[in-house]
Amino acid sequence: MKAKVQISTIQFSVLLMGFLLGSTMIIVPGSYAKQDAWIAYIIAWFGGILLFSAYVLLASRHPRKNLVQINRLLLGRGLGSFVSLLYIWYFIHLAALVLRNFGEYTLTINLDQTPLWFVIVCYVITVTYSVRSGLEVTARTAELIVPFIFLFQIVITLALIPHVDFSNFKPVMGDGITPILKASFSVLFFPFGETVVFLMIIPFLNQQKKLNKTYSLSFFLAGLLLLILIVKDIGVLGGYGLDRKMFPPHMSIKHISAINLDPLIGVIFFISGGTKICVCFIAASLGIAQLTESNDHRPFVLPLAIILVGLSIWVYESAPEMMHWAIEIWGYYSIPFQVIIPITLLIISYAKPVIQTRSTK
Repeated sequence: MKAKVQISTIQFSVLLMGFLLGSTMIIVPGSYAKQDAWIAYIIAWFGGILLFSAYVLLASRHPRKNLVQINRLLLGRGLGSFVSLLYIWYFIHLAALVLRNFGEYTLTINLDQTPLWFVIVCYVITVTYSVRSGLEVTARTAELIVPFIFLFQIVITLALIPHVDFSNFKPVMGDGITPILKASFSVLFFPFGETVVFLMIIPFLNQQKKLNKTYSLSFFLAGLLLLILIVKDIGVLGGYGLDRKMFPPHMSIKHISAINLDPLIGVIFFISGGTKICVCFIAASLGIAQLTESNDHRPFVLPLAIILVGLSIWVYESAPEMMHWAIEIWGYYSIPFQVIIPITLLIISYAKPVIQTRSTK
């Protein structure tokens, strides 16, 4: 992607907020905690702020450099390129998982007689067009649709207030602290820690000095909406309903029985997932372009799209397996990418100048 490509602070904000909403529009990663899931979300929210602050600090120490460039600078060309390849895989894998999430959702809710591959291919065609058009086009699209998604969720939440049963929040910590900690661990890595992908996007922010303010506001607004949504789902479905339903957010919205919202919900959730997939897709294509020292990410988009289709179909055998992976396994799988490597890079970025200074004395 050409160096002149830039996005505004507002566009960066809506990309980050749309990314954080992503799959959490249809899946509740903290459902293991049942009626205490809201507590797990708050814990993970603060943990996510710390994680993303570390990512921003790393980016701030290396202005206008993306993750691939930072890896090579701090780890050396060989090791840095290898670590970058791992991250490219991680971004593709994440995009494939999100794609499968929304593919299964579409089949379950709206198009149960449609082959999974057809839904996924249609989705990928749309996403590929956006990614090939570039980051600016994707950001402008998000600028239009993400505020509408926020508004839709707020309206739906207000409409569901009469259906909220506050007894569903009791007993608080009825199963002890362990389920809450386990759920907060899951939520920390899905979705908050996944924002590590923005280390590929931050260099394109046109006002780098406003990065801290921009991410803080975005993280706060997205986290607040996620908290409101989980409170809404618990209040309507109850703790056990939250844990046992395949797609709890959709099931809670179905309590609005006056009109059939299924088609509208399906479209809006579909669009929400597209923002997250696009960000991961762009990050992967930019990473490959950087590794191959190409100024254009577009030649890599179509091959990645083909990989994305195959991987999203192959990665799970069934929807229950998908839910199990997203809620139970993804966090452990993500630790190296979201915590170990970024924190190691941050430590090296501080230690390297000190070591070099001492060696010259």
